[in-house]
Amino acid sequence: MKPTDPARTLAAVAVMAGLALAAIAAVAQTPPPGPPPGGMNGARDRLPTNDAEFVRAFDAANSDELDMAKYLVNRTQDPAVHAFAQHMIDDHSTAAVKLEAATRGTNLVPVPREMYTNRLVARGMAILLGEDGTQRDNDYMRLQVPAHRRALALVQWEADNGTNAGLKAFAASMVGTVQQHLQLAEAFLASHNLTPYAPPPPGPVPGHVNPNAMPGTGTSGQNNGTAPSPAPSASPHV
Repeated sequence: MKPTDPARTLAAVAVMAGLALAAIAAVAQTPPPGPPPGGMNGARDRLPTNDAEFVRAFDAANSDELDMAKYLVNRTQDPAVHAFAQHMIDDHSTAAVKLEAATRGTNLVPVPREMYTNRLVARGMAILLGEDGTQRDNDYMRLQVPAHRRALALVQWEADNGTNAGLKAFAASMVGTVQQHLQLAEAFLASHNLTPYAPPPPGPVPGHVNPNAMPGTGTSGQNNGTAPSPAPSASPHV
């Protein structure tokens, strides 16, 4: 690991403090989080229906956040992004320890990660692996908003609906932490005039005629007619 640069460390602390103040100021105006933009992507992206599903979903989401933060933390040159990624490493590592403690002595365990994948995260890592510099930094932060909206929905569901007392207490203790992460990411996007990442809608089957096209227009399935293509500034480049 590279030696710590005192000036850079101080700059990072100052930037994170500024983002935190911006996030706190925005709390009263922030609507309740919904599902990630782009809709649900398979079983992992729906809300759980029991404690076991919550454990699997939260563990996988927590591990994904750690992976992305560890990839970025020593590659970024942006003090704010570095500080945010380190914050994610610290908090999500602690969350992993707390989850293990909450499930100790139960049969509520995660499934092997390769069996429980998330298309948003898989696409996000593919995006980051193909980028560098400011573009990678910005897209990492853009990915954090839907990821933490999803995480917040998970812990709020378990805190409200779980049946295992230890897991309910764990989830309730995580709500404030995840809200802070989401607010920090949103504050960064607001200060950089960026939008949260939203996966593009699935494309039509090549060669199929758009069933919604008016007869006689000759419109094919090259654009399904439900939404325009996303603007370049609103989607990461792959």
